Amino acid sequence: MGGQWWDSDTFDEGGLPMSAQIDRTTPAGPPTQAGSPARTVSPFSNPAGAAQWVKGFLTASLVLAALAAISGLFQMELLSRAGTTGITVAEAAANDARQQLVGVVQLGLWVATGVAFFVWFHRVHRNLPALGGRGLKYTPGWAVGWFFVPFLNFVRPPQVMSEVWHGSNPEGLEPDESPEGPSLRNRLGTPSLVGWWWALFLGSNLIGNFAARVLLEPSPTLGQLQLMSGLQVLSEVLEIPGALVAIGLITRITGWQAERNGRVRDRVPS
Repeated sequence: MGGQWWDSDTFDEGGLPMSAQIDRTTPAGPPTQAGSPARTVSPFSNPAGAAQWVKGFLTASLVLAALAAISGLFQMELLSRAGTTGITVAEAAANDARQQLVGVVQLGLWVATGVAFFVWFHRVHRNLPALGGRGLKYTPGWAVGWFFVPFLNFVRPPQVMSEVWHGSNPEGLEPDESPEGPSLRNRLGTPSLVGWWWALFLGSNLIGNFAARVLLEPSPTLGQLQLMSGLQVLSEVLEIPGALVAIGLITRITGWQAERNGRVRDRVPS
């Protein structure tokens, strides 16, 4: 993504449209030139409802990952016997049916979780200007869009999440309002909880995708099938703490935004 993707006459450096009036709960920032339109800031939208949906789907994913890991262990035991004493056709068919059922349910739950997470992520980033955030490096649309950009989707999502973290922290409200606030905030490091969230998410998905590639082989050997099963189990095991960390991260940011919004409203003259 070389250069600025927005028109500098239409959007400011944070990607905000330069039209309509600014919300009075947001610090005004530098004055605009005479005759130029003021920046518009979307009002605060409580992300608690969206957060509940994401956490519900993540909890279901956690339980299903545990069941999938157990199912994968059964498959590993079956493959082990296939290389020694042999297995029956009925055993192989039952194993395949069980694994396919788990896979279909996981796929549906993965899509539902992803949609719910993107709704929440877009909302909490869109709230940042209303919570006093200025000089933001990303936009709500790209908070979601970076997940779909090849190569950059390995590094941008945790960077956006870090911006959401620092911009939602109630203790960061006063520093953000200072002249050097945005530049100081943008130099803050990646919070450990964000780092663990991304590492577990990325690790689980990369291992799972590598295991799935084995299934694309025309005639996988018994050794390849055993490797695939082991990697699938490892992917499922990593998904369990990954879901727990994601739930904690979403809970923290959602609660912070509600608290910070209360502080912003308390500072607005009645």
